[in-house]
Amino acid sequence: MTAYDDLPTGADEVLEDIHSARAEIEAIIDQLSQEQMTEATDEGGWSIKDHLAHIAEWQRRGLAIIEGRTSWEALGIDRETWESKDIDEINQLIYERHKDESLPEVLTDFRKTQEKVILALEQMNEDDLDRRIPDNFNEKYDRIIDLVEANFAGHDRDHVEDIRELANQPVD
Repeated sequence: MTAYDDLPTGADEVLEDIHSARAEIEAIIDQLSQEQMTEATDEGGWSIKDHLAHIAEWQRRGLAIIEGRTSWEALGIDRETWESKDIDEINQLIYERHKDESLPEVLTDFRKTQEKVILALEQMNEDDLDRRIPDNFNEKYDRIIDLVEANFAGHDRDHVEDIRELANQPVD
């Protein structure tokens, strides 16, 4: 058994998984007020809006790699920063970049980025998904499908519980 045995293996399965993961988030946020999405914060100081901006930024990173661009280019940082910072520090840079954006701006970006993901993946086949990521990208994933699953459906699901917990916090 390899690390890839439980991941989607085909283009249709990948798309279905991405739609399913995003539906989980949309079902939560569709029920929330602007205050619930912007005022309650987690231990790191992030609101639901901040989580959504973060998800969109990492989706753009995944799209960039599919297109042959590097993570640091996609995230708007230099290679030295990408290689010298840990993931929490990079996430803090992303947070700082988006923290003052309005909820409507973040929601529009969150949804438009998802549309771009779906469009890009609909153009891909199994051979495209099985393509190896170049070594000089310094990625922890070997293949495009592994990156896609981790950065799209997997990453959405990583944030579902955070968003669900924030949605249930009282707003002062």
